[in-house]
Amino acid sequence: MTRLFDTHVVVDWSARSRPSPARPSRDAIWWAALRDGVAEAPAYVQTRAAALDGLEALIRAERAAGRRVLIGFDFPFGYPEGVARRICGSDRGLDLIGWFADAVRDDRDNASNRFEVAARINGLYDGTGPFWGRPASWDHPAIPERKSDRHGTDHPPETRRADRMAGAKTVWQLAYAGSVGSQVIVGLPALHRLRAAFPGEVAIWPFDTGLSAGEAPVVLAEVYPSLLQPVAHAARRDDEVLDSAQVRVSAAALAGLDRDGALGPLFAGADGLTGGDREVVAREEAWILGLGHEAALRQAADRSTFIWPDKLPPEGRSPTARKPVMRPYDKDPSTIRARAEAAIRAEARLERFDPAMRRLAVGVIAACGMVEVADRLAFSPLAFDAGALALTRGAPVLCDCETVRAGIAAQALPAGNEVIVTLGDPRVPQIAAGIGNTRAAAAVELWADRMEGAVVAIGTSPTALFHLLDLLDQGAPRPALILGFPPGFAGAAESKAELASNPRGCDYMLLRGRRGGAAMAAAAVAALASGPAERET
Repeated sequence: MTRLFDTHVVVDWSARSRPSPARPSRDAIWWAALRDGVAEAPAYVQTRAAALDGLEALIRAERAAGRRVLIGFDFPFGYPEGVARRICGSDRGLDLIGWFADAVRDDRDNASNRFEVAARINGLYDGTGPFWGRPASWDHPAIPERKSDRHGTDHPPETRRADRMAGAKTVWQLAYAGSVGSQVIVGLPALHRLRAAFPGEVAIWPFDTGLSAGEAPVVLAEVYPSLLQPVAHAARRDDEVLDSAQVRVSAAALAGLDRDGALGPLFAGADGLTGGDREVVAREEAWILGLGHEAALRQAADRSTFIWPDKLPPEGRSPTARKPVMRPYDKDPSTIRARAEAAIRAEARLERFDPAMRRLAVGVIAACGMVEVADRLAFSPLAFDAGALALTRGAPVLCDCETVRAGIAAQALPAGNEVIVTLGDPRVPQIAAGIGNTRAAAAVELWADRMEGAVVAIGTSPTALFHLLDLLDQGAPRPALILGFPPGFAGAAESKAELASNPRGCDYMLLRGRRGGAAMAAAAVAALASGPAERET
């Protein structure tokens, strides 16, 4: 099995009602990240809002670099079977997450209405409950102080299937030692925010993916650091908060398994999870990543060779902006570019390219770090000139996702060219339902009035490329150039093969096979932006 993710992050979430202390403490928000196997000092963040800002920045940076990201959160992603339908009229976990996103108010100072939301849910059941656990001085009479104070005839199960297997606490306890109920209430909206911030790129496992890792560039998964608590205790440094050690150890275990090609089975659930249980878990209850694979997790954690920096970053700063603590490295942009280009030209097979296409190939290789992609680049004879001339004449660049647009330096485009992404258009969901296709494909429908003579850059979605070709078959206006760089294991290679075999009268460039990514598509646009008159000699 191959590696699934380039970046591995584990987050210890918090339901504190006020900012955590400035001095790192327990029961706050911690996360640890390993990027391409390089460990970073754990981040300590005082508020949920600052944590989400930092995680969004991390995702944006990782996607711009073409890396695939796994982020684990330490709270349940769902409730026991039947709860979703009682609360929101649907048995889909994603619908319940959306309901919480609408119902929960979570301010930037950590003040939230989580007890009001819990009381509202209690009102949907007979008697008092199922939520319980509130400080005696808090005025929420619909929520009992103790579990034994509850009464009613139709309460849901106390735990999910995963919680029973893991021996985890009930999702209904809102306060006191070991409670997770409040974390879930303020955590589900956080998942919704990250998924909504990157349409089509962030998936919530297993609701979006089924019991597999799926193909989304970013996957959010439920984790349970207590599965590795003995290892975390042993790995804990002097005066280190246990929460910090737990996220370090958990992230290292996941990255280690992935490095060895052994992470995939964890996404399939436990061996004993079969039949209807699998359906309920994948649709509604969710599952704990690694549950049922504890031995493999512990072995990976025990043999971890990742070296973690000691220094904590300033509160609220993204790991992407943290002060380096590793060996000296190049910092001058011109030196970095020169060294990278020299290495690529020495190692890659570039003989078949003319000078302009050679420069484009070097840019694509630099964007992904794999010299072998030079052998997989395919293009029509006039592709470079067609794309460069179109940009010189002011043609727009049509992108399938925000990540491609983010990678294009708009100021470097030769004619102030407009860079267009329609994936976030509010009409897209309805169009997708109407055509029976993905949102990425539906977004292509909105290109019709700008497609004639445009440069199309597809760096994420095979269905966007397939649908573009469908529209061309139906007589849609022809772009000047189609850049086909969608990655993945379902449709990526096939969509690019279809473009190469029948480009519908358009010039094209593409990367054959499963590899691709937004960074490579953006690098191709950057090479075209220099124009046909400035070719390398």
